Amino acid sequence: MKKFFLIAATAFVSLASFASVDPITGKVLEAFRTEFASAKNVQWKSLDDAGLYQATFSFRNTELSAFYDAEGSLVATARYIDIASLPIMVSKAIQEKYPEHVMKNVIEHIANGSTTYHVTLHGVKSSMIVSASPAGNLSVFKKIKNKL
Repeated sequence: MKKFFLIAATAFVSLASFASVDPITGKVLEAFRTEFASAKNVQWKSLDDAGLYQATFSFRNTELSAFYDAEGSLVATARYIDIASLPIMVSKAIQEKYPEHVMKNVIEHIANGSTTYHVTLHGVKSSMIVSASPAGNLSVFKKIKNKL
């Protein structure tokens, strides 16, 4: 009988300890469940450096990431989109400015009511990630020299 109480007490302490280190607060979970009620396969990650929580999940047959602050405010969303779904002005600007590069993938990032597209480009000598506004304004986010 004493052994049973000892095991039960240890299990309770373990569960209580685990619950206190869960990085997702009630406000964050409540906001997420309200915004994305039909989300499936949700995985959470704490982005300590940014003070944010990231949920990666399936929603309406699309893989999404949603970013929340500790108060449960939705800060941003991101998802991969098809290259063909890029706004025409973005595609045109990339083709004109980087004709020697091929578009490989696109992330659509929405924050503060603004949409930005992060496009990975590959070329013979270099690869890069270009950020673009829907109007086609481009800036290099990251550039990498390819090994020859």
